[in-house]
Amino acid sequence: MNIFQKIPILIFFFFIAIGAYIFVYLLKNKFSKERYTNLCQRIKTWLMIIGIFYLGSINKISMIILFILISYLSLIEFLKLFDVKRTFGIKMICILIIGINYFIIYQNMIYIFYFFIPSIIIFINIFFKKEKIILSLFFSVYFISFISYLVNIESGILLILAWIILIELNDVYQYITGNIFGKRRIAPKISPNKTLEGVVGGIIMTTATIFFLNTAYGYKINIWMGPIIAILGFLGDISISYFKRKANKKDSGTILAGHGGILDRVDSLIFNSPVILLITLYLN
Repeated sequence: MNIFQKIPILIFFFFIAIGAYIFVYLLKNKFSKERYTNLCQRIKTWLMIIGIFYLGSINKISMIILFILISYLSLIEFLKLFDVKRTFGIKMICILIIGINYFIIYQNMIYIFYFFIPSIIIFINIFFKKEKIILSLFFSVYFISFISYLVNIESGILLILAWIILIELNDVYQYITGNIFGKRRIAPKISPNKTLEGVVGGIIMTTATIFFLNTAYGYKINIWMGPIIAILGFLGDISISYFKRKANKKDSGTILAGHGGILDRVDSLIFNSPVILLITLYLN
């Protein structure tokens, strides 16, 4: 991919982050001091993430390596949530499974990819009965890795960047609109900060962003993907919140200032990732 093809979408995301910072500053009186500080930390972390994804978008190998790192860190955080001992042997097995999974993706073996981790999970369930490891593999490796398969199609890296930006922007939209307008809590016992107003705000603003990308950059993203991204992102977020609530933990980790752990940042990818790949490959 020509380097200049990647720049507009990343610059767009960069200015969205800067715009969000200004927006939050202008409305800081509507937030508590703690919430305002958290929002500022989140935006600063986003600027760092933009740089990391730019490095990952250099070529097919760098994008695969980036997703290997994301899956590994997410898996370790998931195991930590479940209090599974992360021994050297467990870590080596995790690396082996993740490595094979992404090697299959790199080699463009779609049907083997579909069944590799499910087969591993069936094996673990039959012989070891490790439900916590099974859930961890499903959520933090298998589901997330679907979107990385787009590296094998024309302009796939550009598509990955666009989809991830939309998914993560939706998360930001829901967070900000929920904090400003949120009154009706959806699941107060699982995630008390999630509100109906936040989800609706995410749907509207994500759909508007898709319209802008299609108009300004010539993307051909179906406009109805806005609501799908918003709803699936919410479901992924609420699922991880459920596991954190059961483990009596606020965040899955501390690696990302203002966000928590890697798993806290990629939870919106969990259900979006498979849907995006299947839609891209079979409906378009």
